[in-house]
Amino acid sequence: MKIDFIKCHGSGNDFILIDELNKSLNLTEENRRSLAIELCDRAGKIGADGILFVQNSSFCDGKMRIFNADGTEPEMCGNGLRCVGRYLIDVLKKEFITVETMKAKYDVKAVPEIFDGVKTVEIEIDTVNFNVNSLPLNHSKDTLINEKIPALSDHLLFTAVSITNPHVVTFINQLSRDEIVRIGKEGNTNKSVFPQGVNVNFVRVLEENSIYVTTYERGVGITKSCGTGMTASSAAYCLNNPNLYGTELNIYNDGGMIKIYVNKDDKNNYKIRFIGNGSYVYSSSANLNDSFKLISLTDNKDFEEEVASYDKFLDYTKNVIE
Repeated sequence: MKIDFIKCHGSGNDFILIDELNKSLNLTEENRRSLAIELCDRAGKIGADGILFVQNSSFCDGKMRIFNADGTEPEMCGNGLRCVGRYLIDVLKKEFITVETMKAKYDVKAVPEIFDGVKTVEIEIDTVNFNVNSLPLNHSKDTLINEKIPALSDHLLFTAVSITNPHVVTFINQLSRDEIVRIGKEGNTNKSVFPQGVNVNFVRVLEENSIYVTTYERGVGITKSCGTGMTASSAAYCLNNPNLYGTELNIYNDGGMIKIYVNKDDKNNYKIRFIGNGSYVYSSSANLNDSFKLISLTDNKDFEEEVASYDKFLDYTKNVIE
């Protein structure tokens, strides 16, 4: 079996994008899980945080399904959505498109580049929910805002919020990688607290309008960035700093930076503008055997100019973080 794909990323959160718009691959759900585990393996020929399947939709310009590197399917992925949005904009030759995901639809549009040579899109996210049942999280109250979760830490304060997928956010000055991994793993193995697991976000404030986010992603581990994690972190940050609603926030991560505007109306409804890259790295064809094991890669084409531009952008963001 031969599958064409594009290796792409949003803020260093990298994916294998597979187009099913005009070509049916006749994949079963088990096939998709097997593909994700095989192709995303970092020890293999490709390696990625997940696979993005771009499909037809009955009410949007396209549909995104994402499978994590462990074969699980999350409800939503902000960085992946930027990649899918950029791809549909390119293929359909439109400036504005809509994308269906597991539980919601999102508007995506092409916008001016966040950095010279870095293709950029904007997503409007209105699926912010602070009710603990939306994660779900077993808790005695309807919300958990700046409170301890004893199962995760005896001193950190967390805020729970879903962006159709579950997140908790904590603000830190410093924390070791080992402690981040320990807390992240606990959040995804302790089903008495988080029945469906959780993405855990650790936020460091750089200056009033700039934060740095590290996320332990459900089904993946620590990634260079997490789109919905940065969204959840921004919402929690503005909850603590109401003067920042509606202002431009710079959200830094190990894979780059995005810009976010958190807007909230008088009924506590959120609309978040989420602006960042959707970058191509290379295109190729994966040749697989009947057991979906990767035999070889052919027809490789590098997007050299895009990669070089993003490398310059990454150097810039690293200087800010350090």
